[in-house]
Amino acid sequence: MQHHRYSQIAGLSALGIASGCLAAQAYQGYAYASGEHRLLYQETHWLYSAGGSERRLVLYSCPDGEPFERKNVDTAPGAITPDIDLFDARNGYHEGVRTRDGRREVFQQVNAQAPERHAALASPPNAVIDAGFDAFVRAHWDALSAGGMSPVPFLVPSELGYLNFSARLLRDEDARDGQLRWFRLSLASWYGFVLPHIDIAYDKRTQQLREYKGVSNIRDRKGRNLNVLIQFPPSERRTDVSDAEVDRAMHRPLTGRCVLQ
Repeated sequence: MQHHRYSQIAGLSALGIASGCLAAQAYQGYAYASGEHRLLYQETHWLYSAGGSERRLVLYSCPDGEPFERKNVDTAPGAITPDIDLFDARNGYHEGVRTRDGRREVFQQVNAQAPERHAALASPPNAVIDAGFDAFVRAHWDALSAGGMSPVPFLVPSELGYLNFSARLLRDEDARDGQLRWFRLSLASWYGFVLPHIDIAYDKRTQQLREYKGVSNIRDRKGRNLNVLIQFPPSERRTDVSDAEVDRAMHRPLTGRCVLQ
């Protein structure tokens, strides 16, 4: 049961998003093994507009820079509850949320040989889907910085539904290039105290994501969720992104050879 719940809480690790998508921009994240400065994988985010909505493209890459996983995010259904499509080329894992004829559906396929599981998606109050957590933080910054919020239903594709989390202020911290505000996410249930929490730091001035500490949704070669520290250096945020760069990233072949451990 505990390993199963670890995989559920790991769904939160994909919430790295910058504060707003006003023009094409990109930023970089580096995921290190918890407790040691050993690079496990990288994630590159492109933020752009298409079809009248804000979009996000994320490539997850091996330490050598070869991408193995791609995620697309479409905010047309809402910035906090976007449609998502994530595919891992290492084993064919596929999950996401899609909108068809005005109806929303969550789906998951655990590998290329497994059948797809899917279910109709509800819309509970304060619902959050994937990277929409960042828009949720910006929309509720004051409330989260005061008494916190609970419950916060967060979509967990492996459950084909939501789990209730609580979100609260953890601390403020001086950093070399600004001041950080840390928030803590944990399951809002009786068993939450035995599960790993997730700590997320935002720049207090820009409300941009700076660090993430906790269980990742990226798995190692044995199928176990990695425990990581992800850093998003502000010096590696760019606003000189061209349409051609986004297109190249969208169509870049994914490798199935990356082994994370």
